[in-house]
Amino acid sequence: MKTSLRVLAAVLVLLVSLAGCGCGDPRERLLEDRARWKVANLSWAMGDDGTITLMTRVSGPVNSELEQLTVRIVMQDAAGNPVKHEWRTLDLSGIQRGGPEDIRLKLQAPEGASVEGIGIDTVPVPGPEDLPHIEELQL
Repeated sequence: MKTSLRVLAAVLVLLVSLAGCGCGDPRERLLEDRARWKVANLSWAMGDDGTITLMTRVSGPVNSELEQLTVRIVMQDAAGNPVKHEWRTLDLSGIQRGGPEDIRLKLQAPEGASVEGIGIDTVPVPGPEDLPHIEELQL
């Protein structure tokens, strides 16, 4: 009888802890999943027509269910000051989980400003001003 009560108590504790794991805020789960993805700037080149070709390497965890990832691309001048930023949503559905995939992006250079550097930010902790731009968080 004591053994049965102990087993029952252990099962109840397990069930309660499992129930607590699945009822979290969906946005929080998405933010955690987004934070596990990495996007690196491999190279970029400016075309004569004012377009920028940006090569990125995207890698994520094996067990991610994320289908898209929105990143902020920041174009900078020679002093490192931002001259333009652009939001892009990357399609992750064709990327093999656990391995890197190279993605080419076409950007339009800002008018009247020289681009000397480009940064990519996955915005792991978005502020209120970032949220409208991140498509995967639009629930």
